[in-house]
Amino acid sequence: MKYLTFNKKNKFVSNKGFSIVEVIIATAIISVTIFALMSTAQKGIELSNQALRQSQANTLLEEGAEAVKSIRDADWVTIADLTLDTDYYLFFNITTNIWSLNLSSITPSGSIPIYPIDSIFTRTVLVSSVDRDANDDIIELGTLDLKTKKINITVSWIASGGLKSKSLSFYLADIFN
Repeated sequence: MKYLTFNKKNKFVSNKGFSIVEVIIATAIISVTIFALMSTAQKGIELSNQALRQSQANTLLEEGAEAVKSIRDADWVTIADLTLDTDYYLFFNITTNIWSLNLSSITPSGSIPIYPIDSIFTRTVLVSSVDRDANDDIIELGTLDLKTKKINITVSWIASGGLKSKSLSFYLADIFN
């Protein structure tokens, strides 16, 4: 389309619309803006997914601690007889409604892992001995305390940056005997 306009000297001048250079510059600006918005949205989704996994891992750690306490409450000997410094896996027996610790990550008959172990998370429980000094304080090397164990629960999962994990350590005592 041709438009006739007046210039500063009151002469008719023909404007032929946008030039090809203006169209290319406008397209480039729009493309860069859309790319930046898409990149920001993708990063936001990635961070949201990371926060979800962190929250789920925290929940699994808390559940694991309560499950180990439940096992202790049922019978301290179950905890005391575990092989020290060996990874165990937690399972919940849906028939007996009792938690159990197993050396194998394969789900035992009648049990469920309570969390999506096969697809996302791995939760392990490590039991260690506890030593005390003459003042009954926990120390690195001292007199072995048979009525206290150190429990370390670890939840790990694969994320975009590699293997991620969170741990929770606490002491568990034979409070009923």
